[in-house]
Amino acid sequence: MTGPGVVVSGSTAIPVRNLWLLMLYASRLYQTSELLRGRGVEDNPDDLFDLISEVLVTAVERRLQRTLGRQYRTASATLSRVRGRIDVLATESKVLLAQGRVACRFDELSVDNLCNRVLRTALVVAGRRVADPSLERHAASLVDVLTQYGVSPTAVGVRDARQLLPGRNQRDDVEAIDAARLLLEMEVPAEHHGLAVRRDPDRDVVLIRRLYEAAVRGFYRAVLPPQWTVSVGEMHQHWPVTEATDGLKALLPIMKVDMRLQTIGRRIIVETKFAEALEANRYGGQRLSRDYLFQLYAYVQSQHGRDDLSTTAEGVLLYPTVSEHVDESATIQGHRYRFLTVDLTANARDIRAALLSVPYSGQPAGATAIFTDTQ
Repeated sequence: MTGPGVVVSGSTAIPVRNLWLLMLYASRLYQTSELLRGRGVEDNPDDLFDLISEVLVTAVERRLQRTLGRQYRTASATLSRVRGRIDVLATESKVLLAQGRVACRFDELSVDNLCNRVLRTALVVAGRRVADPSLERHAASLVDVLTQYGVSPTAVGVRDARQLLPGRNQRDDVEAIDAARLLLEMEVPAEHHGLAVRRDPDRDVVLIRRLYEAAVRGFYRAVLPPQWTVSVGEMHQHWPVTEATDGLKALLPIMKVDMRLQTIGRRIIVETKFAEALEANRYGGQRLSRDYLFQLYAYVQSQHGRDDLSTTAEGVLLYPTVSEHVDESATIQGHRYRFLTVDLTANARDIRAALLSVPYSGQPAGATAIFTDTQ
């Protein structure tokens, strides 16, 4: 492994290029940009920053060929006529009426809005970081254009960029916004010494866990063909209870499924767990985590018989790993269960292949006795 990384297990670090890949998979841009997906990002993981920058530059140039997005913002000014609402306090305290003027507050259309400031900030980042000199010049040129239009040079942080939700009148800005937001996200883990030294490791692990889960969901939504449906968002499943007492419903834990992949004749319940796949048992060996195993078992078995696909539904526990590899499976009471790790230190092709093996692989042979502590 070369280049900086984020330490998440012992002394092993996830390469920044793989963090970028996870960010890409988690982004809406990956699911919508034909330009990006047609470039084969797995073949050029080290060029990913330049590829996203190219999408941004192309989208902004296309946007400028029509018009720069404008939004209403609240402004205040001292005028010779009333516009909007009168600021009574400012008018009286400055004795403006005697001068034939009035202080007003009003809404005006402006190009200096959050959307355009996010685009400008991302273009600055792109111009500073890309390796392609031509792309660097294009990004710098667009920064100058936005500045001339009146977009503020004040940089926008990642937190503000995350809060930017394009409205119905900003459909033409969506690709540019998505690319800009992704670039700003990617800029953070690119600091060569900040991650391992100055940032909080525990906070990094939490952020990467969320990133991993979002990346898996985004990957399947982007790459699976139309005959597959990908349901995400912690779907609730109900316990098949009968003759329950009045207070039981309030006491039963809620079953929230991370993800369900479904096609004709097949349903796969996928649970992503950012944790060690194996844990030590009392006999000195290694076993799958009992809690996660029982959780997946409950998700699958509790729904048996609800519909045709529920009787053959499969369950997958999908762990990330930076040190060990597990790919085991077995059929339990008519349902296939698989326990798989994705090596986050591997190259992009191997990460993609591991994720695709969930819906597409055959049944792995050699399932081992790692299911319970009793063996």
